[in-house]
Amino acid sequence: MACLSPGFPAYAQSHQKIDSLKQVLAEHSGDSSEVKVLLNLSWHYAYSSYDSGLYYSREALKLSQAIEFAKGIGHALHGIGFNYYRKGQWDSATVYYEKSLAAKQEIRDSLGISLTLNNLGNVHKYKGEYARALAYYQQALTMKFALGDSSFAATTITNIGAIYTIQEKYQQALENYHLTLKINRTYGGRTAPISIGTTLNHIGVVYMYLEDFPQAINYFEESIETFDSLYNKCRAVEPMINIGQCYFQMGKLDLSLTYLRPAYAQSKECNVSDTTIPCLLSLGRIYRKKGLLSQSETSFLEAYRLANEYDLKPNMEESALVLYQLYKEKGHFRKALDFLEINTKIKDELSNEDLTKQLTTMELNYTFEQERDSLEYQKQAELLTVNSKLERQRIVQYVVVIGLIIALIFALVIYRYYRLGQKAKVILEKKNQTISESLNEREVLLQEIHHRVKNNLQVVSSLLNVQSKYLNDELAKKAVLEGRNRVQSMALVHQKLYQSESLSQLDVHEYLEELAQSLFQSYDISEDRIQLSSQIEPVNLSLDTTIQIGLIINELVSNALKHAFPHEQGGTISLSLRKQDDLYELEVSDNGVGISSESDLQKSYGYRIVKSICRGLNGTISLHHLQGTSFKLSFAA
Repeated sequence: MACLSPGFPAYAQSHQKIDSLKQVLAEHSGDSSEVKVLLNLSWHYAYSSYDSGLYYSREALKLSQAIEFAKGIGHALHGIGFNYYRKGQWDSATVYYEKSLAAKQEIRDSLGISLTLNNLGNVHKYKGEYARALAYYQQALTMKFALGDSSFAATTITNIGAIYTIQEKYQQALENYHLTLKINRTYGGRTAPISIGTTLNHIGVVYMYLEDFPQAINYFEESIETFDSLYNKCRAVEPMINIGQCYFQMGKLDLSLTYLRPAYAQSKECNVSDTTIPCLLSLGRIYRKKGLLSQSETSFLEAYRLANEYDLKPNMEESALVLYQLYKEKGHFRKALDFLEINTKIKDELSNEDLTKQLTTMELNYTFEQERDSLEYQKQAELLTVNSKLERQRIVQYVVVIGLIIALIFALVIYRYYRLGQKAKVILEKKNQTISESLNEREVLLQEIHHRVKNNLQVVSSLLNVQSKYLNDELAKKAVLEGRNRVQSMALVHQKLYQSESLSQLDVHEYLEELAQSLFQSYDISEDRIQLSSQIEPVNLSLDTTIQIGLIINELVSNALKHAFPHEQGGTISLSLRKQDDLYELEVSDNGVGISSESDLQKSYGYRIVKSICRGLNGTISLHHLQGTSFKLSFAA
């Protein structure tokens, strides 16, 4: 069986190495050795061309599945996840890493498992989920030490140090980094030189945060020398940018530019967005400080464009802020206001909860108050019972001590409490009746609220439909009609609720099928041309989750009806919802023409709505478009 690459690119990223691998690839035909070559090509391209890296990883996966090469399947899935990680598409990276982990666990590939755990930690680190990242790192570290693999263990120790740096625990970070250097310099290994260069850069970052700039620059220069010795210019970009930022903070602007300009050129050549954007922002700040406002504007605008292209919202927020400040300084107040609005909007998107979740806040509050009132009543009834028992026990003890003389008093007390009990019973019955009537009134009121909300939403839908008939612009008309469908999907929930016996839950199967049928009618689709196939299991979802799932289905089914079957082409749209273990899986697929480009899909407003709702559910969404198009959403309700 061929030995597979452990998940790191070879040291030299030269075209000669890639050409050599392609020549070797031509000599193999459908065996495990060809899988190894495909994966090596994927690792090389991961630092220069993500699309090429994804292509070779997917080819490796196809071949491994065809020849039933289990180890190859696990590593190919890891390779796809790694290329998505390099592109900054964290959700897709997570999906494929988890698939890789499952495949490797099935064949007990301990080394492969430890590498995938490490990379899952990297994904959660970049998403800001540090607790989850540390948990994955600790699992990976335990396995690597158990395998006696000191070199790969050093890589994970560096990652843990990076989290300490983010949390401003600089002493702990330095301890981890120096331990990594000691391991790599003592035991060596194939990946040791790259790990040493990366660790030196991390140590420099710590000293930069501590404002010990000369010490930081020494470590950054040593990192660059290490990567240059490996002919790995792409990895040298980050320490070059860091040196430029050190000199900027020291007020040495010209010296800063001597590092940032070549770093920017190299970053563009390597096509690495997570270094290109910070480099552009640093260049823009220097130009602005030097009074070169036109060059500063060009750098800031390019940083904003790239951040928008890759949907990197923190970078978009920062770029919009510096553009607002620059245009304000130049006296272009209209442009300044535009970017201030963008900055504010992105801040709101990053800090506020999902819009769909807010739509049901009032209903959830009402349900909570209703449950709270019921619990308060139970508490008072139980308290009355407990007090009565305690008092009776005290009376019994008193009678035993005093004897027959207190018997009469005991009888009188019992009689007194009997009368009090009768009165309490009457009072409790009246309270029960009052509470029951109040609950009935609230249920009727809530039912009426659902009815009115449904009617109001239908009025809005009708107004949008009427308005669309007076629009000449096809794009505007399309946007209005799509908005109408979204309103109808929410109106359908309220219609089902006021018709249902339960005002807090509805029949998910019935709701989703009726929603899909309404979309077919909205787009005037004949069942003879496009069929709907649904496999929706009976599941219990909260009202909040059901509304969000409805909005997702509205977007995905609408998209399939509009684009999957052009020129009156026929086909099938499939809809499924099932629960596996603790996760729910929603899948919407078609056997149509498929999408032409994933990058076009990323720009779609409807797909952005789907991704936003998916994040609100703490779920992951994946896309497959080999035969038609399939979207799969996994979430925990």
